[in-house]
Amino acid sequence: MQQICESVRMENTLVTTCFARRYFLKSMLSLLCVLLQVACGMKPSSLSDTLTQAESLIDMQPDSALALLSLSEVEQPDAPEEVRMYRRLLIARANDRLHIPAASDSLILPVVRFYEKCGSRERLTEAYYCLGNIYRDMNDVPRALKAFYQAVESGEQTKLYAMVGNAYEQMGTLLVGQYIYDEAQRMFRKSKDYYEQAKYLPGYARALRNIAHVHSKKQENSNAEWYYKEALQMCRRLGYQQLANSVASELGCVYFEMGRREQPQEILAEVLKNNPQASNALLCMGRISLWRGDWEQARRYFQETIRCGDVHEQSLAHRLLMEMEEKQGDTLAALVHRERYLYLQNNVGMAVQSNAIEKLHLLYSFQHEERKNLELNLKNKAYLQHIYLLLSCLITVVLAGVLASWRIRSKRQEAVEQEQRLRRMQEEKYKNSLACIEANEQKLKELERDLAEAVADKDLLQSQLLLSQKELLELSNRRNHAFRDTQELLEAAFCQSDIYILFHKAGREENPKVTETQWAELRTAIDTTYANFTDRLYALYPKLSGQELRICYLVKTGIPVKGMAQLLNRSKAAITVARCRLYKKIHGTEGNGEMFDRFIADF
Repeated sequence: MQQICESVRMENTLVTTCFARRYFLKSMLSLLCVLLQVACGMKPSSLSDTLTQAESLIDMQPDSALALLSLSEVEQPDAPEEVRMYRRLLIARANDRLHIPAASDSLILPVVRFYEKCGSRERLTEAYYCLGNIYRDMNDVPRALKAFYQAVESGEQTKLYAMVGNAYEQMGTLLVGQYIYDEAQRMFRKSKDYYEQAKYLPGYARALRNIAHVHSKKQENSNAEWYYKEALQMCRRLGYQQLANSVASELGCVYFEMGRREQPQEILAEVLKNNPQASNALLCMGRISLWRGDWEQARRYFQETIRCGDVHEQSLAHRLLMEMEEKQGDTLAALVHRERYLYLQNNVGMAVQSNAIEKLHLLYSFQHEERKNLELNLKNKAYLQHIYLLLSCLITVVLAGVLASWRIRSKRQEAVEQEQRLRRMQEEKYKNSLACIEANEQKLKELERDLAEAVADKDLLQSQLLLSQKELLELSNRRNHAFRDTQELLEAAFCQSDIYILFHKAGREENPKVTETQWAELRTAIDTTYANFTDRLYALYPKLSGQELRICYLVKTGIPVKGMAQLLNRSKAAITVARCRLYKKIHGTEGNGEMFDRFIADF
């Protein structure tokens, strides 16, 4: 690194400053230029406004910024050099934010040369940083490290603390990839200091995670545990869920390496719940399952690691599977895993490490950097590419807007329809309730009083009207009483039925065996007792799954949660969660299992 420093300082001594050329025009000529711009339909400062707007969008909406920059380049290809270089710098930053890898450094090298000669140190720092990102994407580690170091040296004299922290973080990441852990640790600590100066909390949390990662690579697990805990606590406090999952996954692996075999299981299970493709968590869970003796579960975890992990994780998974198959006597399967393991080891083993060390030696002896000549004869092709990119962005934005609008309208319509269905259900429920009967009885008393008064006043028409209303209420009450009596008889018959007794008995057994025919009989019995229960439930929420419908049947039958867990071969916690989810699906609001049970009981 010392040779890099010397090389960079020698190059920086050759940087010269230049002054923007000033043109003095007569007042009439200036006025003529303004009039010509207005006649062309363009404001004099429109290009500057476009670049300023694009710069403001780069961090939060890089795709929109890239579209603006492409439009600006198409509209004014012959802009002054300072504007064109600034536009290229913004394009490079937007591409990096969008994770669009660069095929070459032809876009950014002229920008770096321009700002080395003239321009602010902040712009030069950004140009060096973008150059480092491009070399990183091209897997050119020596030149990437040198560019990031140039960004650090230039940025330390500015207030771009977050960018300097980013440059240190990128250098540390590259050094970890080359197995230079001590130097990487120093880079990550530097990045933490600069993130703290910038009050950039996401970067600070990443720096803690990176320092812990290097400690774990160096088998310094106690130090790694401390930094991982600090990073995890900070991520959870600030709501950085994705970073928290990454930190928790690595912390669980550290616990396993420290011999705490029970402790990491809960942490890793939570990680896999949020991110089922967290390959290092899958690998560690497989090793825990292997330690527990659960070979089938370990095999599933290892196979999932092979599917979504990197080559190092795949290699270890194949080796562990090979050892498992050998112990189980499956020689053929063990041979297959052994061949895959050896193949991956040959690709990513000592050869990779040897090449990495050669790259570092090349880096430390790096004195002069060769610069590529910029291709100028592809201007027309570049214009077409920018136009296509702009059109693609516009079409994507329009389609995304239409899709989002359609989804919002659909969700609103579904919510309104669900609310109407629930309201109708409540109205129907009230018509057959004791409350409705009591309300009708109260109205009958009032009608009898009014009828007596009408008779006393000899108001024949009023008497007939009140008498008709009284007969209607009495008829309604008789119907409600008949309905309730019939329902009580049906429920009594259901509670004494063979299928009811069978399910209650099965719910108390350890390993109940209920056939599909018996489930069908339970459905028929419930539909007979409760007036097409299934059809009414589907009418209220058509997206019920078969398993969810069976939970509704068991709740209606009065099976306790433990019995439901036995009958459905699930845990009590899973049944509780399913009932809460069902309540939310039907009502659109949060609720607990007891609220769902009451709803089904009254349905």
